[in-house]
Amino acid sequence: MKYYITLQIIRLKRWFKEVGLHPIIGVILASVLFILFSKYLFYKTAFAKFIFPLLALTVLVSLGDKQRNDQLKTIFDKGLRLKIRFFENAIVALPFLVYLLYEQQLIPILGLFIVSIILVFVPAGLNFKKAIATPFKRRPFENIVGFRKYFVLVGILYLLIFKAIQVENYNLAVVAFGSIFFVLMAFYLKPENIYFVWLFKDSAGNFLKRKLIDALICGSILTVPGLIGLGLFFWSTIMVSCIVFVVGLIYLCSMVLAKYSAYPNEINVPQGLLFALSLWFPPMLILVIVIFYKQSKRNLYLILE
Repeated sequence: MKYYITLQIIRLKRWFKEVGLHPIIGVILASVLFILFSKYLFYKTAFAKFIFPLLALTVLVSLGDKQRNDQLKTIFDKGLRLKIRFFENAIVALPFLVYLLYEQQLIPILGLFIVSIILVFVPAGLNFKKAIATPFKRRPFENIVGFRKYFVLVGILYLLIFKAIQVENYNLAVVAFGSIFFVLMAFYLKPENIYFVWLFKDSAGNFLKRKLIDALICGSILTVPGLIGLGLFFWSTIMVSCIVFVVGLIYLCSMVLAKYSAYPNEINVPQGLLFALSLWFPPMLILVIVIFYKQSKRNLYLILE
């Protein structure tokens, strides 16, 4: 177990160096951003006590990915593997639990604590990916992989929308609806192998156009049912719902461009900060999209043309 933890620390240090940060500065910066984001979320909406644990759940579910667990299963015996999974879940859940304690949200603390322990014992052999159909075609692989990875979170958000409609709470419904777009953006965090981009044999501009169209279509498929529900039961605020829908799709497109602006590497610190700034100050989004588009074309040109 000590060797495994040491190996993960080394990998984390290498990742920070790849994005241009000293590991210590990277940890401090990540901690500061986490605190600022958390304070902003709780300041901005009363439903942060629901959204915040869901964010933690997203990371915990990704740690329980079948491929990761199968790899651990082949290397370690059951007892040691469970210890590693418990340690990983504890490291991820601890910052969220501490901040929830700061906000005095006892029920979310208890719920997140229990779920983080349960996920340790989820059998690694469960293969949800083969059992779950997606509403997407084969070409936009990001959405297929992302949906199968985060379908639990998508289901929870739709359940929140349903409950919000039941109690006639539009604020909760629209926050849950908007959160679906953040899940969609997570589909585009990881860059694909350069070979799968080269296969397109098209210009950089056409490649980006196809990727953006795919993102808009798949994003609409996953969110239009929620928009219809909000329109039917909260007709007086339909304009607000439509604005959230349109802005969400625009942010989704900006995430696609952000992915390829760093390609073939993962999104680095400058790009991440620029994207975060556009989330904090939406009018900057147009400038951010232009910058990411130019960077994406430049990166893809070397591969496609």
